[in-house]
Amino acid sequence: MVLWLAGCNDRRDPAPAPTPQPTATRQPTATSKPITSTVPDQITVTTNEPFYSAKVAADAVLLTGVDLPERRLKIVDRTIAADRRSWTARDDRGTLIVSVIRSPCKDDMSGAPRDFTGTLTFGDRTVRGCAFTGTPAPPLGETAATIPATFLGEWNIDAAACASPATSIDGVRVTPSEILFHESAGRVTNVEPLATDRVRITADYDGEGERWTATQTLRVTGDRLTIATGGRPISRVRCPD
Repeated sequence: MVLWLAGCNDRRDPAPAPTPQPTATRQPTATSKPITSTVPDQITVTTNEPFYSAKVAADAVLLTGVDLPERRLKIVDRTIAADRRSWTARDDRGTLIVSVIRSPCKDDMSGAPRDFTGTLTFGDRTVRGCAFTGTPAPPLGETAATIPATFLGEWNIDAAACASPATSIDGVRVTPSEILFHESAGRVTNVEPLATDRVRITADYDGEGERWTATQTLRVTGDRLTIATGGRPISRVRCPD
């Protein structure tokens, strides 16, 4: 035994206090429960004034707008919480952030109800809108697959073509349930009002031995109809009844 001496007194000094040990931090384990969200991982956000549609797919966001060719932005980051999700996507033209929260939303143009509220952020600009999955609900009292009366009728390239429809290949006929071109016919399966003068439709087309489905935006300004499918839109004037 070793004795510690101080002067003439035979006395033990107190033992040094133990060095505090850091408190262990609990680390997540492989069995930790993953975060789940009431917002699905594939969803569509639409905005008005200006109109945009951003469809979140598996690895990209498909962005369209009135008279705007479709852009495909690769998803580079995701965040998730119990009642919200966000996706960061990029292409050679810039970065887009899509954010969605589980909160009821009413389309401010059509009044149609939606289950989610969404925003699209381009740089320092944020545009607010609604979000939905699958086929969106139409406004109350309106049939989803019926084109409103504003868009119906015969449309052609100019007044001369309207006067001689049999010799024109540029004519378009719009009925409540169909869009008829010179060599193709589209049966409308969904109509989403975007404003009093603008709708987005989905139609199953048949023409020249082929079948396909197209989503198009129709807009009426005065006596002129614009149809945007992606790429350069077409424009037609209303023909007299």
